Amino acid sequence: MPAPFASYCDPARLRAERGHALVLGHRGLPGSGTENRIEAFQAAIDAGADGVEFDVQLAADGVPMVVHDARLDRTTGQSGRVADFTAAELERLGLPRLETVLDRLGHPTGAGGAGMAAAPAAILNIEIKDFGSRDRGLERSAVKLVKTKRMEGQVLFSSFNPMALGRLRRIDPRFYAAQLTGPGWLRAFRLGYLRCPGAIHPHFSEVTPAKLEAWRRRGWRVVAWGADSEPELSIALGWGLDGIITDRPVEAVGLLR
Repeated sequence: MPAPFASYCDPARLRAERGHALVLGHRGLPGSGTENRIEAFQAAIDAGADGVEFDVQLAADGVPMVVHDARLDRTTGQSGRVADFTAAELERLGLPRLETVLDRLGHPTGAGGAGMAAAPAAILNIEIKDFGSRDRGLERSAVKLVKTKRMEGQVLFSSFNPMALGRLRRIDPRFYAAQLTGPGWLRAFRLGYLRCPGAIHPHFSEVTPAKLEAWRRRGWRVVAWGADSEPELSIALGWGLDGIITDRPVEAVGLLR
């Protein structure tokens, strides 16, 4: 028998409560604003997504910042590495602090009208973007912020780096910490399944009904990423996944409806 799943935020429980697989906007909502910006996150949630997925890295002064690439060139036009700039400098380039994102999204997504309940709180999938073996404090800083904001029940953690996931589990084993994998060279991270804490985030192309059934028998939570066309979304939403992370949350929400 698989071990009981004990986590502050459990996508399987949320899927049962909400009646559908969680839809998380990948870096927010493409087209509504620059990726990993608060405006893009809010646009995805306003469009009906259950929440968003985003990446965190450390600034030079140890502050967790929301940004995907190790370099700034693509998303800001500034040359250089994220790790070489302070949080204040990165903010001036338009990158938000993790604390700022938590402050903005750490509440119910809507107050509801007269006689109506507030919308459910947004689910935030924080991807730890650190491929190193050395503990630089990113996981501890992120957990501290989530706990300070009392947002444990809204947050999922994921990472390609099994060592980062191990650090998360040592800090507090009740945080959801999922192993990410993907196609190409990212397949190497399937080795993280050997230390799987009960949650995996595979690429859409890696999932089959047979694999999903096997993962379910082990008691694993499964949230897939990379289904970014309507045909792919239709397939993914029919599998009974706990959630999907997609560039097209509006289309996913439409299909669910």
